[in-house]
Amino acid sequence: MVELPPVADTYIASERPNQNFGADSLYLGFNNIGDRFGAQRILVRFDIGGNIPDNAVVQDARLRLRLAFSSPPKDASMNAVLRRVASNWSETEVTWNLEPSWTGVDTTAGVGSALDWYEWNVTDVVAGWVDGSYPNYGMLIIGDERVQQRERAFYSRETTTDFFPRLVVDYTVVTDDEPPVVTVNPLPPFSSRNFTVSWSGTDPGSSGIACYDVQYRIDGGDWVDWLTCVTETSAEFPNGEHGRLYEFRARGIDTVGNVEGYGGVEAATVVDIRPPTSQVLPLPLFTLTPQFVVRWAGDDGGGSSIQYYDIRYRLDGGPWVLWQQQTVATEALFVTTVDGLYEFEARAVDQRGLVEDFTGEPDTGTVVDVREPLLPRLHSPFLLNNSGPGAPVR
Repeated sequence: MVELPPVADTYIASERPNQNFGADSLYLGFNNIGDRFGAQRILVRFDIGGNIPDNAVVQDARLRLRLAFSSPPKDASMNAVLRRVASNWSETEVTWNLEPSWTGVDTTAGVGSALDWYEWNVTDVVAGWVDGSYPNYGMLIIGDERVQQRERAFYSRETTTDFFPRLVVDYTVVTDDEPPVVTVNPLPPFSSRNFTVSWSGTDPGSSGIACYDVQYRIDGGDWVDWLTCVTETSAEFPNGEHGRLYEFRARGIDTVGNVEGYGGVEAATVVDIRPPTSQVLPLPLFTLTPQFVVRWAGDDGGGSSIQYYDIRYRLDGGPWVLWQQQTVATEALFVTTVDGLYEFEARAVDQRGLVEDFTGEPDTGTVVDVREPLLPRLHSPFLLNNSGPGAPVR
C-alpha cells in the first residue's frame, strides 16, 4: 500500500474566470457572500507512474481530503461528484476559462460540515492509469453549484500540517509471464443470419484477463479482426450470408500485457436462412391402375439439409388432403378406389425448422381411370394443350 501526496492541486471559480488559485486552499460548492467567487471546483493530480509499478494490480484506491471550513457551519451533507480529467492543466496557470476537459461521473461522496477526512473511491480510475487505459491528467471534483451560499474548503498540498490531500492505493505486484488461454465456445452447425458468438478463458499466470480479441473468416478465407480488446465475453455476429461457413478464433491479453497467440479454428457455423425447396416428380397424364408410386425430391441449397417432407393431394380440384406427414421417405404407394384427376404438392422442412410454404399450385397430377371411360378434366394444367399421343379430343 502507498500513500501519495499530490503533485498539483488547485481550484477554479466561475466569478473569477481568469484568476488562478494554485497556492490556495481547495474550495468547493458556491460562494455567494463577500467578494462572491461563484461556483468552485477542485483539481488534483498525483504521480502514479513514478510510484506504482506497471505490473501492479490495483485492489483499492481512495482520494482523501481533509475539510478545513464549512459554510454554513452545520450544513447537511453536500453531494460531490468526481470525474477523471481528460486533458492537461497546470497548477499555476489553470483558470475557469482554461478548465480542462473531463469525463463522466466516476464516483460520488457526501461531504458533511464536520472538520474531518472525506474520501472518494477511485479504484477504477487509478487502475486505468496503471494499466495504461488512459493518461493521468488527475481528477476534478464538482459540488453543489446552485446559486446560494454553500461551500467547503479543504487543505491543499501547500499546508504545513499533515492534512494535505492524499491518494491511498492498495495494490499487488504479479509476476506473470504466461499469456491467457482463451477459446471460442462451440456454435451450432447451422445458424440464423444474426447469431451469438461467445468465448471464455483463464490466465495461468494469475494476473487476470484484461481483454479479448476475436477474429472470423468466411469459407476458409483470410482471417478478419472482428472485435479488438473487448471485455465482453459474447457478442452478436450480424448479417451472415446464406450457405456460407463462418469460423471463429479468439485470444486473450492479460493485465500485465502478455498476449496469447492465435490458434486454429475454434468454432464454426453455416448460416441457413432460406427454407428448402421440393416438388413431386412428374406423373403420367393417365394412370390405369388404382395404385401407383408417387415420388418427390428436394434441395436445401447449402443449408442445414432437409429434415422431412409433407405431401398432400386433391381430387378434381377439391380441398387439399395431407397424405404423407413429416416423412423422410422420397416415395410412397398411392392407393385409390375413385377415378378422377389427382394432383400433388410437396413441401420440405430443414434441420433448422425452416418451412417451405405450400403454394396451392400442384407440382404434378394424373388422371386415374380404372372403372368406366372418363372424359379428361380439361381444366387441369397437366392435360390442356397436350398434343402428344393420347391427348384429349375436343
